[in-house]
Amino acid sequence: MKKEIFVKMRLGARSLKTGLAVAIALIISKLLHLTPVTMSGIAAAVATQPSVRRSLRTMFDNIQGNVIGAIIAILFVKFIGSNPFVIGLAVIIVIVIMLKMRLHPTINLTMVTVIVIMSGQPPEGDFTKYALERIILVLIGVVCATIVNIVFLPPNYENRLYYKILNQTNELLKWIRLMSQHASEHTKIKQELASFDENKLKIDNYYHWYKEERTYFKKNRFAKHRRAVIFRQMIASTNKLHDILKVFYRTEQDFHNLPEPFKDTLKKRLDGLMNYHERILLKFNGKIRDEHHEEYAKDTCQYKKKITESFIDFYDETAQTHWLNVFPLIAEIVAYSQLLEHLDMLVESFQTYHKSANKMNLVEENEE
Repeated sequence: MKKEIFVKMRLGARSLKTGLAVAIALIISKLLHLTPVTMSGIAAAVATQPSVRRSLRTMFDNIQGNVIGAIIAILFVKFIGSNPFVIGLAVIIVIVIMLKMRLHPTINLTMVTVIVIMSGQPPEGDFTKYALERIILVLIGVVCATIVNIVFLPPNYENRLYYKILNQTNELLKWIRLMSQHASEHTKIKQELASFDENKLKIDNYYHWYKEERTYFKKNRFAKHRRAVIFRQMIASTNKLHDILKVFYRTEQDFHNLPEPFKDTLKKRLDGLMNYHERILLKFNGKIRDEHHEEYAKDTCQYKKKITESFIDFYDETAQTHWLNVFPLIAEIVAYSQLLEHLDMLVESFQTYHKSANKMNLVEENEE
């Protein structure tokens, strides 16, 4: 049986910037008649980073690391030689120095610099000039990558983070609703849970990159810190929804064996909380009117109390073992309710006290 594999390619801004940085680095190297031009291209490709702040930091680290690597390469060639074993020893020493100086991201590019300098054959025996040209090639690539990342399509991680959270939340809501209706396939949910774990890591990365981005105007700095707190709470709420799905997956049969009135109450309250979650995300993006949301929120905030009261009413002392299996699910739903209340409060506070900064202008983008 033949299997066809389809790979979906997405051309993101970072891919475009990497290609542009490589092209510019190669053109500049050719105009300056420096060889091999491939060194500047490799440096540009390696130095392209996901955030502007990280690009600047990487540029300075790479300059520092490659100058050190070049000096070591020159000293080794001058005083020891350049046979394969000596080159290997020089690489080891460079790695140790980079680790000691905490320049971990520069190790790969610095090793390339050392190997190219030590294994090359300089014309007319002018080795120092030959080594300096290779350092310049690396610096051209690193600087080109940094400038392109700053000038050409600077990353908007606020936008991407919001839509990653929104998409993850919507998918989780869909599967929880299917499970509560006993309409989901067990095997398919297992696959989806693995996918949700991967997306969770991506969201954490986007949040880290978003926090890394500097706000250059002081008046906007506080508003960005407030938005970072909101995003952190959004992630916590979505992760709790993920926890509910995992517990639901383990206790689905026990849930459907609950007394019908209590099961209906739990489904109704959980569905209400999920609707509340959707409304908060829409409110943050300015797609829902505050008056209607406030009325809905007042009722929803009573859900955890109603769930607890309903549980006490239907708890049967003769079936304690059966009830023990659904305790984790009830606890996760109550915790989910508390996280949503806090998230709603943060969004409300932000939009009240930062009116000029609460217009998000979010536009959905393709992933890189």
